[in-house]
Amino acid sequence: MRQLELLACLGLAASLAACGGGGGSSLSTSPGGTTNPGGGGTTTPPANTVTLVNSSFSPNSITVPSGTTVNWKWSDCSGGDGYGGGGATCVTHQIAFDDGSGVMSASQDAGTFSRTFASKGSFKYHCTIHGASMSGEVIVQ
Repeated sequence: MRQLELLACLGLAASLAACGGGGGSSLSTSPGGTTNPGGGGTTTPPANTVTLVNSSFSPNSITVPSGTTVNWKWSDCSGGDGYGGGGATCVTHQIAFDDGSGVMSASQDAGTFSRTFASKGSFKYHCTIHGASMSGEVIVQ
């Protein structure tokens, strides 16, 4: 029995020693491959991108020339590691356009959605889950 206890202790000691140090770096990499210095800070989303955050669209109105593709990026998670993992709670949204086209995104809590606007006009949209309180507009010139 003592031999078994001794082997268990040695195994535990070896495991703990193998887990050693590392440390020193304050850089982390998000799933999208963006290096984020540990201090936080804000980044500007790419042009023609609408971010879904805090159950709202940001910006809620965007003006683009005809022929432009607008991208919507889900970024509505709280807790966890800040990148949608590690115990984060993410909010599900679904974008639907009010122009009668039937165009809508999948119902999702992460990812992206894109639509190319070939003609001029005002294209209003909303989240089918949160209703009119979460709405936006693409103005195509």
